Amino acid sequence: AAGDDDESDSAEETATDADEASDGVVATAGVEDGVEVVVDQRELDSSIAKSLSTREGLVTRLETLAVGDYVLSDRVAVERKSAADFVDSMLDADRSLFQQVGELSRAYARPVLIVEGTNLYGQRDIDPNAIRGALASLAVDFGISVLRTEGETDTTELLATIARREQETRDREVSVHGEKTTKTRAEQQEYVVSSIADIGPITARSLLEHFGSVEAVMTAEKTDLLEVDGVGSVTAERIREVVGSEYE
Repeated sequence: AAGDDDESDSAEETATDADEASDGVVATAGVEDGVEVVVDQRELDSSIAKSLSTREGLVTRLETLAVGDYVLSDRVAVERKSAADFVDSMLDADRSLFQQVGELSRAYARPVLIVEGTNLYGQRDIDPNAIRGALASLAVDFGISVLRTEGETDTTELLATIARREQETRDREVSVHGEKTTKTRAEQQEYVVSSIADIGPITARSLLEHFGSVEAVMTAEKTDLLEVDGVGSVTAERIREVVGSEYE
């Protein structure tokens, strides 16, 4: 009977764990293996954060972000707007669309704006060409990638796809810009090296560990660069080109 009780308790605990997992509570810890998405606290009103947190191999971390709604790597942050919000922000003088995306583009190298919903040109009484003009300005003047999704489910899939491409395929890390007021010496060194030809923080760390200093990385020959894990011929040539070319 005692054994039956133990099995019953174990089954109840397993069921409880499963129920808690299905609740989709947003995680607050980072991950050693897998993909991390940083979510702004204000996005908890949508189903996206909860849905992302239930994905296998993906963890969400809540922050109060200065810019953007989601951070997917050190260079990619996403501002999400419904079609109605997009049009409203075009007309809002206090918190304009262009002010928001300008801050996003200054903080991240690959800013993304997701416009969610299928009736963008049917919002309010606005000439569709004015909306097209705003989209064109975002892409051409601000360098913002504007992506359209049908709804929150579609947005969730897109965010997960970008995060995996950045962190697994591109081997990049998540970094919330502005969350630290000062950087350590090592972080500054990694920042300097990672800015060369957009090689990313992980490769920058490998280069610094191999050569020992920023100066040694900068003066390394291509053959020496190729000895570093994660550095191929294209990356080595790009580093030498950026470091060795005359300023024009």
